Amino acid sequence: MKKQPTVIRIGSTRLKIYHGKSNGYELHTVAWHENGKRRRKCFGDLKEAQDYANKILAPAIRRGDMAALQLTGVERQAYVHAMDLLRPLGIPLSVAVEEYVKRKAGATDKPVAEVVKELLEARSGLSDRYQESLRSHLHRFAETFHYPIGQVRTAMITGWLDRLKLSARGRKNARQSVVTLFHFARRNGCLPKNVPTEADDVETVKEPETQIDILTPAQLSKLLEVADDKGRLYLALGAFTGIRSAELLKLTWNNLRSDPGFIHVSDDIAKTAAQRYVPILPNLAAWLEPYRNGRGKLFRSRRLVDRITRVAKENGIPWPNNCLRHSFASYRIAATMNTNQVAEEMGTSYAKLKKNYRKPITPEKAAAWFAISPKRAKNVVAMVA
Repeated sequence: MKKQPTVIRIGSTRLKIYHGKSNGYELHTVAWHENGKRRRKCFGDLKEAQDYANKILAPAIRRGDMAALQLTGVERQAYVHAMDLLRPLGIPLSVAVEEYVKRKAGATDKPVAEVVKELLEARSGLSDRYQESLRSHLHRFAETFHYPIGQVRTAMITGWLDRLKLSARGRKNARQSVVTLFHFARRNGCLPKNVPTEADDVETVKEPETQIDILTPAQLSKLLEVADDKGRLYLALGAFTGIRSAELLKLTWNNLRSDPGFIHVSDDIAKTAAQRYVPILPNLAAWLEPYRNGRGKLFRSRRLVDRITRVAKENGIPWPNNCLRHSFASYRIAATMNTNQVAEEMGTSYAKLKKNYRKPITPEKAAAWFAISPKRAKNVVAMVA
């Protein structure tokens, strides 16, 4: 009994695949009408006939593009393979080819390590902390990817970040360093212009809510009482200016004296390489009085912070992460009722200040914080050389 043809309907058009034999071999014939004429194409393999009907002929009829039916066997295989790759993405073949051409046009690919070297040289004038972070992330990135930057794909970057096993904040910072690298490469002609880079498509990870813990006026007063000379100076500056720890450790006495009434956080000290002036509040001026003849750097070692942490624990005083900066932000906003002003003083943005630093405080508690001052400044500490 003769096998019935397979019928494929496309709008008003019907495709039929006839099944039979010729000289003892299987023969599958795809038949359709085009411009009033009957067309046929024969295949020795059923799957090949079905692929032609479903993946080439049917889409071509829907588009009204019958030129695609004139493809040779090799061209047809390439076309079918391309369509298979694009189908899950829902991207038309023409769009994919156009994007590929744009990405390749005018781009001079360079090895990742070379682009990293050029970027670090271009950023050499920025803050030490920023350069250190960029170097740390990108040297590791270059050690992993030993080929042109144009060959690095989104999935590869994501896998690299996964293997680093960083916290949400650490992963965000590492991702941003890689995005900076790819944008630099694009600006310098190593990647196509005017199209997103592979790094831009790397998914960001939401950071958990920041825990903001601050000191009470009583806790700070106790610390100032038991700390040594340099510890007391560090505590007073951190608590009554909100200057970052890394910035405090770079300050010199010239930064405190260049503009009366202000601390000049110069661009070589500031984390963001943007200078700012931080007011010296009345109680801080009293704490600074014994040090008026100081010279050179205020602090000579990072171990000072470890010493303060140990003293706090020995006296039963909690020492949460970044507590001096968090405390200043919280009390200063309550005292001034001006978040924008405090953001300027602290060298951060309004949004970051509200999200990462501020804990709601009453004006009465803020007044108590900024009333903390030495009873007799001349007896508080010895002169610092």
